[in-house]
Amino acid sequence: MRSNNNRTKVINGVLTVHLEETKGDSERLVRRFIKKAKNEKIVDEVRERRYHKKPSERRRERLEERDRKIQKENRKREELLKPRDRTIKRRGR
Repeated sequence: MRSNNNRTKVINGVLTVHLEETKGDSERLVRRFIKKAKNEKIVDEVRERRYHKKPSERRRERLEERDRKIQKENRKREELLKPRDRTIKRRGR
């Protein structure tokens, strides 16, 4: 059997939210927990590991994401370099 030691991802401890942090407000406690879970990307990790993906499929998705980011950055740069209409609007006399 092959070892998966180089593929394992270390998960940092337990996600905790204390009541003192939220000054006794249970709704704030839940919102803070959800925010911490999103920051730790726990939900994304669970969704990603739900089904097996072939390495070629992972590579293809990674390349598509890279291309999408490059295109987005190029659009931003084109917008910055596009000449603006600098006509001065004068009030009618």
